Amino acid sequence: MQETTETIHLASTVILPGEATTHATTEHVGPHIPSSKGEIISEWTVAGFPITNTIFSTWIFMAVFFVLVAVFYTAIRTRALPHVRALGLDVVNRIFDYVTSLLGSAQMARRYVWLLGGIMVIIFTGNIFGLILDWLVLISANNWLAVYFRPMYSDLSTTLVFSLTVIIVAQITAIAMKGPVYHFSHYFWNYHGDSTAEKIVGVFVGWLHFAGEFIRIGSLSMRLFLNIFVGAILISVVVFVGTQIPAFHTGAFRILALPFWFFELLVAFLQAYIFMTLSALYIRESIPESYQH
Repeated sequence: MQETTETIHLASTVILPGEATTHATTEHVGPHIPSSKGEIISEWTVAGFPITNTIFSTWIFMAVFFVLVAVFYTAIRTRALPHVRALGLDVVNRIFDYVTSLLGSAQMARRYVWLLGGIMVIIFTGNIFGLILDWLVLISANNWLAVYFRPMYSDLSTTLVFSLTVIIVAQITAIAMKGPVYHFSHYFWNYHGDSTAEKIVGVFVGWLHFAGEFIRIGSLSMRLFLNIFVGAILISVVVFVGTQIPAFHTGAFRILALPFWFFELLVAFLQAYIFMTLSALYIRESIPESYQH
């Protein structure tokens, strides 16, 4: 009986190969690759709603952005900071001239420059802020700041809000200037043409235009999201590759990411510029030709 008990006890202490793998503590090896959406910060909630690192980063950015706006506003109103005032006025004038060329008239530009110019400024400054967050995450020990910081536009939900805003404004513009009956008949019953065949084709084209509005929402949001998201991954991969070089064991491997980081500065501007240009073109399509001259 004692021999049987000892046998059972020894058998219970045997660790199978599969169990050893399961219970072993594994450490993440490889570059820090963020998920396609913001990660929830544990134990952070507001009125019962969880807070993601994208939301937290957006709050920080908005605080910084409002401070910058206050500085520019003070400089323009009081002339206390002449260089800042000159820079702000120059940026506003350049954006206004470009919006005028896109919309076809200064009258339309004055009506929509607040939206188009605001989109460009917010996206550009948000991209720059995101690059700063990327760098802070990379220099933190074991990338622990990634739990709290994430570039805003590397989250699809953020870029989707901008796209929806632009398309909704374009639709409201078309309804107000063309009339709801004419505008919606263009989508659902575009029965126009010189022959019956042309009229039937026109109906199908109108349906395609209606589906195209949803495609525009997706293309606008995905374009900005993918460029910023891929940029964050690129910098992370380059830094990880640097850690594999023995000569850079002191942390100097981060120098390898600097050229790519400065390249992302150009991408930050181009994405803001392209987003504003496409948004202006979508709005211009909603404006009758009589208002564009």
